[in-house]
Amino acid sequence: MYSVSVDTTIKASESAVFKALTNQKTLSHWFAPQVIAVPVEGTVAAFAFEFDLNFKMELVRLLEDKLVHWRCVEGYKEWLDSEVLFKLEPLPESTLLHFEHANLMNDEKKEKTISSWTGYLNKLKQLCEADSSIKG
Repeated sequence: MYSVSVDTTIKASESAVFKALTNQKTLSHWFAPQVIAVPVEGTVAAFAFEFDLNFKMELVRLLEDKLVHWRCVEGYKEWLDSEVLFKLEPLPESTLLHFEHANLMNDEKKEKTISSWTGYLNKLKQLCEADSSIKG
């Protein structure tokens, strides 16, 4: 088993980043083109990508403007039961996002996983920094 961790500084408030992590519309702008998600603990969000890959993530825990915690319940077998954490820390005029994807199987895919998440987090950063409706 292995984990992937990435820290990203985003020039937006914690509430803007939290919204981008939990809102169905904003999730579709940075993570997956098709999203069904409700920001309520215990619900399962569905993410569909163009290449016919689908994931389902249980929303394990939400702490407003602080934490989003997902658990993979369907998708790549290497991701099943893995944990995805987005921890938000306030900084002057920005937010530090501590990202971790833990309990992953098949460490041969580690570099691909790091590359994929880095790309998604860069899209998240661009969205939060550019979109005045979520910037807060």
